[in-house]
Amino acid sequence: MVDGRVIRVVALAAIGLAVAGIVVPAVREGERFYPGRLSGAHIKAQYEIRTDGDLDVTETIDYEYNASGMPLDRAVQLRRPVEETLDQQVSLRSQDRVWTVTHLSATDRSGAPVPVRTKELDPVLPPLTGTGIDGWDSRLSDLRIQIGERNKEAGDKASYILRYRVHGALDWAADGYELNWPDPVRMTGNSWGGEPMPPVDEVRVVAPATITRASCSAYPTDRPTPCVSTQPAVFTPGRTRAAMIVKVAVPATGIASGGGEYDGSPVPRDLRILLIGVGAILFLALVGFVAHCLIRGFPLRLRKRA
Repeated sequence: MVDGRVIRVVALAAIGLAVAGIVVPAVREGERFYPGRLSGAHIKAQYEIRTDGDLDVTETIDYEYNASGMPLDRAVQLRRPVEETLDQQVSLRSQDRVWTVTHLSATDRSGAPVPVRTKELDPVLPPLTGTGIDGWDSRLSDLRIQIGERNKEAGDKASYILRYRVHGALDWAADGYELNWPDPVRMTGNSWGGEPMPPVDEVRVVAPATITRASCSAYPTDRPTPCVSTQPAVFTPGRTRAAMIVKVAVPATGIASGGGEYDGSPVPRDLRILLIGVGAILFLALVGFVAHCLIRGFPLRLRKRA
């Protein structure tokens, strides 16, 4: 007959493994994502509005490494609060404007694939932070995209073609749909808004229907200036390379769906950890009760009625 103390040790070991399996994945720090750089890049972008309302983005990028050897690093916005101040911690749950990025790929000019690393991060947190369990909750989220090899020699040059699809880029307008890309709120709301906005040399917009209105604002400094339009829906920033926001209106005819996408705010990380902890305690209490009944020799079955 097995000693009761052995059964207790086995039961405690099982409980410990259960705790580790539940709590450790919830609180451990994620893989660190070391930052790259953007200052050595020259970008020409094409924004193609699709008939299903999504946006196909193609960026042709010429990049020169510096002494750090860091790869090219891009950021594309994924989430922001609708009504809150972007550079402050958000305490109230409300609706967030969201974008979904899919079909992401990168090649060189010959079409050969190049290394791509992605990670979704809060731009307010330090770049090497794997998770946001430090308590800060800005509800900003960017998709960080790193392209190319690490630790290259200073002066090495590379050319990339980055492609991705954005769902939720169109806004409703009185005369159909309106493309505002990248997000003007992230650009003008605070100092962090400029992170997803690289300086570009040219932006070209393609649509399945006739473009009814087109404008562009360049941001060589904090104040916008009008872009230079070389032809309809083709814009350059002028003499100084700058981030640019394009605003293009298209009729709803020929576009299946559109309009901004909104989502309930994510549950704060500290609350998620609390809920997971409560669930773990309840689970362990159940496991302990079952173990106690087995050790004491009380089988878990209902008594038969007389």
